[in-house]
Order: sequence, then structure tokens, then C-alpha cells
Amino acid sequence: MGVGGWIGLIVGGLGGLLGMAVAIAASPIYGSIFALVFIAIFGGVFWSIFRPMMTQNKLMKTGVSATATVLEVRDTGVTVNNSPQIKLLLQVTPPMGMQYKVQTKVLISRLQTYEFQAGMTIAVKIDPNDKDKIAIDYSGGTSDAGSSNSSGYSQEQYYSPQQIQQIQADLVKTNDENLKLVAYGESAKAIVLKYTDLNIKVNGENPAVVLDLEVMPLTRSPFKATAKGVVKSESVLKFQPGEEIFVKFDPNDITKVAVEHS
Repeated sequence: MGVGGWIGLIVGGLGGLLGMAVAIAASPIYGSIFALVFIAIFGGVFWSIFRPMMTQNKLMKTGVSATATVLEVRDTGVTVNNSPQIKLLLQVTPPMGMQYKVQTKVLISRLQTYEFQAGMTIAVKIDPNDKDKIAIDYSGGTSDAGSSNSSGYSQEQYYSPQQIQQIQADLVKTNDENLKLVAYGESAKAIVLKYTDLNIKVNGENPAVVLDLEVMPLTRSPFKATAKGVVKSESVLKFQPGEEIFVKFDPNDITKVAVEHS
């Protein structure tokens, strides 16, 4: 938090103490009740806001470096000196072990809101003794800085004519495989983890994309997979990170997944 935030907090605290003193002097009983209520409310707000900050400072010194994909961003409704506190749902990729999801709260400047968008990958620090304790590592920046923009979409990539021809040939092959999967594969829900635009348009403005997915079948444990194909331009928003879609997969080879519909 900036200097202005600390000044505002200190001034607010001093104002509250002065108010308590005046209230107690005017009416010892009701003034004391007012003081207890003020301390309880102010203490609760202070703890809810500054506990994550204390955890952040500690983990920056002792935590294990990792990366995390932002799955969801929510406003908590709390602001300190016009700086909002947000709640993040992250999918953490530790240096060792399986990926997992965790929620955390962080106080940010309004100028930082573009740094926390669904689909972006950020650097974090993990408590080695409690993986659910996590802090944003601002010194590490966003690991997707060269591949994602602030909207969570991939930056445009540029290909040579030969590469474009190869990609188009691959898309034709992929489309054939997808049609077979949609016809004969097993249905499942899936959550979009990452959306990558290949910067290739098909039949007008329909983008060719790669989707990183967490597939959730009814008959087996969830698994991660990648689907490639073309989506309608008007449906792009339905395939953003965090969105739920429907897919078909090969039960004999779960690496083969095709989008059925959003």
C-alpha cells in the first residue's frame, strides 16, 4: 500500500481514538460501548486487509517460487485510499507436485487492474509448509508477458507463407479428427484454462485457436487436455479462460479432445 493509504489509515485511527475519548468523557457507559464497537469493527477490517499483506511480506522472504494461472477475479468491495482489494482464484503450478487451485486476496492499485485478468499467468510464492498460503511475487512479473495481453488473449503471432500453409493443412486434418470425435467420442464438461489465438482466420473472421482445458467426465477423474480447432468469431467470448464448455474425447486416448459446443 502506498504512503497515501498509510496516511489515510493513521488519520482514520486517530480520528476514531479522538471520537472514543469524547464519547467516554460525555457518557462513560455509552462511550465505552461505542469504543468497544469501534475497536471490534476497526480491528476486524484491519485484520482482514492487512493479514494478507503480512503473509505477502513473509512469503516473499521464505516462500517457494512458482507460477499460477488466474482463473477468476472478483472485487471484494473493500477499498483502502481508492485501492481495491480483489479476490483471485488461481491454478498454481508448483516446481514439484500436481497443480492445484487456491483463493487469495490482494490489495492493488487501480492502475494494476490490467495485471490481473483471467487467463494470465503470474509469479507467486508458496509457503513450503502450507501450499494454500500464497503471495503474489511482483518481482517475478507475469510469465505470460510475451505471449498474453491484458485481456487474457494471446498476442498475435506472425508466420511465413510456408508456415501458414502448414498450419492450414494441420487444421484440415484436425477438423477431420474433430468431426470423428464429435460423432463417436464421449461427452464431458470442460473448463477453459487458456485461450491461444493462432492468428489464422478461417471462412471469414473465424479464428483458429488452441484451448487448454480441464475436462470433467462423468465416468472418470478430471484430466487436462488441449483442443485445437476453429471457433465462430461471435462465440470467442464463450471460450475465455474460466468459461465452461462441452467437449467430446476419445475414451481410449484422452489426449484427443474436440469442442462440441459452448
